[in-house]
Amino acid sequence: MKFFAAIFLLASSAQAFVPSMPSPVQACSVALDAKHANNKAAKKSNHDHPRKSRPSDINRKPTNYPKWENPPEYTILEE
Repeated sequence: MKFFAAIFLLASSAQAFVPSMPSPVQACSVALDAKHANNKAAKKSNHDHPRKSRPSDINRKPTNYPKWENPPEYTILEE
């Protein structure tokens, strides 16, 4: 008797995971596409940057820094 009760409980709980049969007539399909693409992180951060409105800002050339010569990592000394 316990065996049949266990089988009955197992079958009734497994029925919850069986997909329902699709109906022959579907009501309507709804498209869930995004209306506008979301800005990504770089574009969001650039949104808050100051604008180059003055001609001195617009025509500014990049800064030329001097080339850095790395010192030698090690030197060989005579024995």
